[in-house]
Amino acid sequence: MLTNNYDNFRTGANLRETALNTSNVSLQSFGRLFHYDVDGPVFAQPLIVRDFDLTDGIRRDLVLVATVNNSVYAFDAGGDDRSPLWHSKLDTLPSGNTLPANGILSTPVIDRGRAMIFVVAGLMQDGRQKFLLHALKVADGSEAEKPIVIRGYVASGGNKIAFEPTATRIAVQRAALAIARDKLIVAFGGDFFEGWVFAFDLNNLAAPPAAFCTTCASRDVAASKVDYLDGNCILLGPGGGIWQSGRGPVVDSSGKVYFFTGNKQHVIKAGCLVPPSANACSTCSGSAGCLCKESRFSNVCRGPDVCQANETENHQVFDVNESLIQLDPSQGLKLTGWFRPANWNIAGAEGLEINDLDLGGSGPLLIPNTNRLIGGGKQGVMYVLDAAAPEKPCDPTLRETCIEPGAIQSFQVSPAPPRPNQYYRHIFAGPVLWNRPVDQGGSRAYVWRVNDHLRSYRISDRFENCNKQDPAPTTSHNCPSIAQSDEFIDHHPGGILAVSANSSDSATAIVWASTTRMINGPGKLMAFKALPEASTPDVLTKIWDSDICVEDRLDLGSDFVPPTVANGKVYVATNANRVDVFGLMKDKQCTQQPLPKSFGPMLQ
Repeated sequence: MLTNNYDNFRTGANLRETALNTSNVSLQSFGRLFHYDVDGPVFAQPLIVRDFDLTDGIRRDLVLVATVNNSVYAFDAGGDDRSPLWHSKLDTLPSGNTLPANGILSTPVIDRGRAMIFVVAGLMQDGRQKFLLHALKVADGSEAEKPIVIRGYVASGGNKIAFEPTATRIAVQRAALAIARDKLIVAFGGDFFEGWVFAFDLNNLAAPPAAFCTTCASRDVAASKVDYLDGNCILLGPGGGIWQSGRGPVVDSSGKVYFFTGNKQHVIKAGCLVPPSANACSTCSGSAGCLCKESRFSNVCRGPDVCQANETENHQVFDVNESLIQLDPSQGLKLTGWFRPANWNIAGAEGLEINDLDLGGSGPLLIPNTNRLIGGGKQGVMYVLDAAAPEKPCDPTLRETCIEPGAIQSFQVSPAPPRPNQYYRHIFAGPVLWNRPVDQGGSRAYVWRVNDHLRSYRISDRFENCNKQDPAPTTSHNCPSIAQSDEFIDHHPGGILAVSANSSDSATAIVWASTTRMINGPGKLMAFKALPEASTPDVLTKIWDSDICVEDRLDLGSDFVPPTVANGKVYVATNANRVDVFGLMKDKQCTQQPLPKSFGPMLQ
């Protein structure tokens, strides 16, 4: 497993797991084996490299772990030696100056052919962030090349707009890194910060990277003419960040990359003038503008660009917030296609922008051997999108998407929770897929939304028995799942999923789910049969739960990080400065004690 979610399609599935099955993953024979100690919380998914020769000449299976203290570790994946085989601390600029860590928040990516692991580490210098790209040798953790400070700019309407994190414009490099043919893909989101994507040439990392910006049109030609960088009056904007709950971009067979983007926002402080606008999300309709006055909800007002899609006069640069975007690294990250849900800018409870129900809370998945992408975000709506190349040449503009203009399918995973919790229906980290031929039972997709059960769906190049709904649904639930768990998660972040199986063998197929029992609280790992039992054809049966035995409990979870299942073991990232490892046990001890009383739903 050299990349986040197992492969470039982000299926979240290891279909070569021969040790674990639905019989031996049980309370009697499966549990926590050991853990690896590290120097900070782990937000990155642990990666696996099999049969690798280290500098000592010994061939091993390795697990590689990155921490928010800017460390990267290599451990023996079998646990025969639980001390680090190597440890690299990434806290130094190319000049040699050592700076405080701002964290490795994304999952690195490994190039087996080059025997390198690529990592982005954040540093703080004079209150500002700097992000360094490192290429480390898998053999010993040393720098294969000089670290690179990430810089870049895009052109917009004749202007150059630079990638410039500051003390108030906070960039976050959370989405996993990816390799698209000979390009290394690095994406950013953040607070009061645009979405950015960089493509580095793996054959010449020191060369300036190609860059793409999701909402730099707003920086350049905002319809309101308000300066987004004026900190005296602007609280938030332009946004459109890429974080996807840490999920990496999809990379298709041609090397194109796909992301979901977040909401744009435009929030003006009390006492400042709100320019006039007529869109559905504006707080000002007067022709002369309106003074932003403190309300009982907050001391800010929604600005006129919240639900505007700004573009340059030549239509070549435009905002792609709340969107799926398709970029071509071979053409300098050219935007070659995009899709935006029809309800992105509407008023009311289902408007994506006005309610912070951004699509970018999750990431897409590409169904293998198709052009179809599936995924959804904070609204709890799943989409099927067709990413096939258009029949005629197409340069995307706000009027031409170069992707099927409507979703092939869209549906609510389940009805929204009752008031006052109707907002809490988010899909975080995205769906996972057990891909198998039709004559062997067909494929299954799985998703676990906040305030819901684990659900499974029959899927081919679309969700079966599901009607098309376009524009995107707001309250309907027109594609019910074929099975669901009895287990219900009423809190953030729902279930973060992975699948393991030995190819198409249903007796080995397991859906793994990690969650936290409260925000920043104890973690939890669960295992479910991927197919229902004959006696309960609509139930996904839980076969194991880390909360049952005291010996298996997770002190602290790590939001959004899926478990890594490989070679008979399950590696779980935690915020307790460790990676816990679960597997098969001969003489398992199990102390059963009631858990502390729940604090109730912890919603975010």
